[in-house]
Amino acid sequence: MALTGDLDYDTCEDLLDRVRRPLREHEGAEHLRLDCRELETVDSMGLSTLLQIHRTAVQDGIGFHLDNIGPAFRRLLELTGTYEHLRATQKPTPAADTQRL
Repeated sequence: MALTGDLDYDTCEDLLDRVRRPLREHEGAEHLRLDCRELETVDSMGLSTLLQIHRTAVQDGIGFHLDNIGPAFRRLLELTGTYEHLRATQKPTPAADTQRL
């Protein structure tokens, strides 16, 4: 799934909807890949949304991947201490009894 433009307070709900829909339609999904090539700016709400998506994906046994991270976004992730957390290759865990995004 391609992320384009800004990921901020005004666009986070849209991203959550865009992620929820395919995951519901493809119950057996094993991986969620977010292509950040065209992502412009990310604010604290955008970062929080990505962390929420990551947490839910891992809880549901879905691998989470951020692809094509640009230098500015990488710097944000490094400054906030979330780069390794979001980029780490994590073995999906069996789906827990948790609510989907």
